[in-house]
Amino acid sequence: MPELPEVETVRRALAASLTGAVVKVVRGQRIAMRRPLEPRLLHEVLRGRRFQEASRRGKFLLLPVDGGGCLLIHLGMSGRLRLTRPERLVEAHTHLVVELDDGRELRLVDPRRFGLAVWLAAGEETTDPALADLGIEPFDPALEDRMPRLIRSRRAPVKALLLDQRLVAGIGNIYAAESLWEAGIRPSRPGRAISEGRLCLLARSIRAVLERAITAGGTTLRDFSGPHGDAGYFAVRLRVYGRGGQPCPRCGRSLRDDVIAGRSTVWCPHCQR
Repeated sequence: MPELPEVETVRRALAASLTGAVVKVVRGQRIAMRRPLEPRLLHEVLRGRRFQEASRRGKFLLLPVDGGGCLLIHLGMSGRLRLTRPERLVEAHTHLVVELDDGRELRLVDPRRFGLAVWLAAGEETTDPALADLGIEPFDPALEDRMPRLIRSRRAPVKALLLDQRLVAGIGNIYAAESLWEAGIRPSRPGRAISEGRLCLLARSIRAVLERAITAGGTTLRDFSGPHGDAGYFAVRLRVYGRGGQPCPRCGRSLRDDVIAGRSTVWCPHCQR
């Protein structure tokens, strides 16, 4: 699933390439996704509206238009946005096409249909169920101060807590594993068993890992790529994710692959305590 760096990569590309474009036509088929996709409704509310600069909340993209309201998008497990010319081959599982006044098309491709593309009227950005309960953003300057309060009262493994979008928004399995390795914290350690100082270090590690991933354009493992089809290159820099049984980049000992919170979790028994 695309996580914060992948979504932020898409956001930045759309901010540079989609801002100012006017919607001519929205077309597609009404299908079941995370919520029903309603191309006719989207056509009615978006036609003639000009896209403003894209924003992000956690793993969600918000594409605002002039006059208020926005198109809320989640890429699900395998979704992709394509900003392309109409003559380009339409990929299988393209469920939504937004025709723009400059001749380009914004296409939503989602083979597994776990994504989301819905209209939010002005003001619903704070009340919609998908966004209302999201936690603090990792790049919020207050994260380091708030991390101990978010984690230290909880018995769950810290890996599970990082995956809880109600605590910190945007972190998934890849960057939780990478951040915990960077901070030297065992993924199965209960939140309440981690000192305040180490949790502050974890907050800094999260930010550092995400910054590096965004700079590299995200992590392309199988499905993700940017709106122009470009792949992310952070996969070659992953220290632990997907490397179970291989040497730890820090100490050279073998990395373990356990299951925590129902997710595969690679970590170093020597470096992470």
